[in-house]
Formats: sequence, C-alpha cells, structure tokens
Amino acid sequence: MKNLILLEHFTAQSDINHNQDKDILREALNIANTIIRNFIKNPDIKKLFVIRNEKFKKIISNKVIFLSTNQFTSYQNILKQFQNNDEIILVAPEIEQKSINLYEELKKRFNILCSTYCTVKTFSSKINSLVALKKRKLPVVDFAQTNCLPYKKIIVKPIYGAGSHEVFLIENKCKINQKKSIIFQKFYDGLKGSFLMLCKNGITKVICCNKQIIKIERGKVIQIGCIIGGLENHRCEIEILAKKICDKFKGLFGIIGVDIVRFNNKWLILEINPRFTSSYCGLNKSYSRKTVQEVTKFYINKRLNDFKPKLLKSEKYIF
Repeated sequence: MKNLILLEHFTAQSDINHNQDKDILREALNIANTIIRNFIKNPDIKKLFVIRNEKFKKIISNKVIFLSTNQFTSYQNILKQFQNNDEIILVAPEIEQKSINLYEELKKRFNILCSTYCTVKTFSSKINSLVALKKRKLPVVDFAQTNCLPYKKIIVKPIYGAGSHEVFLIENKCKINQKKSIIFQKFYDGLKGSFLMLCKNGITKVICCNKQIIKIERGKVIQIGCIIGGLENHRCEIEILAKKICDKFKGLFGIIGVDIVRFNNKWLILEINPRFTSSYCGLNKSYSRKTVQEVTKFYINKRLNDFKPKLLKSEKYIF
C-alpha cells in the first residue's frame, strides 16, 4: 500500500481570486479532481494527501486527506509535515517558469514523480524545447526568436507559457512587440492534435490521440477543447513520433502531453508538456477502464506495462 501527495499549483495557493482566474482555476481543478478520482480506485493506494485551498470543494473518500491552505497557511507550511523522499505528484504550468521553480524547490526533499529536472527545464521554455527537438532531428514547426519568419501568418506566444495563454495570430508584423519574451512560429492551416504518452527510460506507450478544437477570436488563438480519441486513425504515425521523442529524451517520465500539427502529410511538434494536461480529464469517457488504470498503476509501481489502449468512443471535451 502506498501514500502519495498531490500538489496542483493553482488550487494550492493561499490566496485565490475566483473572479480573476476563473477559467484557469476551473481547468486546474478538473485536472486535480480527475487525478484524485482515478487514483483512489487503485487498491494499492493507501492515502492520497491533497494540498488544496480551503475555498474549493473536497472529494469525499476515506482514502483522501485534504490539507487546506489559506491566508495563514501556505503549501510550504503543509509540506513540512511530510518525510524526506515522500512521493509527490506535481502539476504546475510553464507560465513564468512556475513549473521549473516549483520543481527546484521540491526536489530538495521529495521524490517528484515526473521527468528529470533537466528535462523539465528544457521543455518549460518553448524556445529551448524546439531548439533541442530540432537539434535531435525531430520534426518541429518553423520557429524563430526574432521577427524574421517569411510568412504572412505567424503565431506569437510567450517563451514561458501554457495552453492558450497569450497566444496570438499576427498578420501584420508591425504590430508585434519585440520587447516581450516571445517566440514566433509559422501558422499552419493543417489538422491540429495532441497525444498523451507514458514514458520511462526512453520507452513509451501512447495513451490517447486527440484532435484539438481551436478558435481564433480577435487575433487570439484559443484551444477550447479537444475530441478525445479523434486522431486514433493516425495512431501508427503518432506512435512512431512518440518513440522518436522518448528515444532522444530519456529523462521523460510519466504522463507527457505533446501538441502536434499536420503539414504535407507529416506530423510536426508544436510543444511538449512534461505533466498532466487537460486532455487527461477526458480519458474516462472515451477509453477503456484498463487504459485509465494503467496510468495510475504506472505512478504506483513505476512499471510501464505492455498494454493496448482501447478507444470506446470519441468524445468532445470542452475545457
């Protein structure tokens, strides 16, 4: 029987502004709650300690112990009660380098169940990750750190960002503020998707293949959801790509989210997120119970079992 700690960055903060951060908090809560509900179903879980602000609702289970943050108690205070090398699941965004900073803080005491520090550091930066991918001859979108791409439509996004945060489609280069820490990418009209994979020591298993739902509103690019299992007909190609990624980055561990776009009958990598992503929340409705259980088993046993993910039905999941 195993005890685990769950720390989701946004919902664990002492100060919560529901109005200002409504959309971010809703999705962060969805991810955390999905992890809780899936993990407590595993008989090998003894207790799951969840660090969460007292304003949020709690899931009632004799396996879950909620440790509340508030204006008087921070997550740092709560973590002091645990032992060195206790195992912790960390879910934190790349925005403003939150993921890497929190990782650096926690790795001094805890066994963090995620990719190696160097790997997380690489993929927390959109520039560093694309440079590293390109250097290893993996197929990536055309990108630049300066405003020099010879295309009419360009995507501009923060170097340290997550999801659709501050992502814009620019058709007039003169409007781009070069002072910001941003990355420029070619805009591709092709099919856009993502996949989740489990990784360990250079070995991978693709869990789900999804089609992204994107809308562009007043120049802002927003991923509003995805069709879970919507790219299963491309699984063979995606599995080949996943194998290449893991082979080149052996420090990847656990659930990894990869955003991709199809161009000239080839999948290109947009970005890699070394953490639980929003699409994990849609697994239960689209894939078999065994598929979902294998993710939980991995985090408990650290073994990547040989199993075949089974799609039951493609389901639209709106963030």
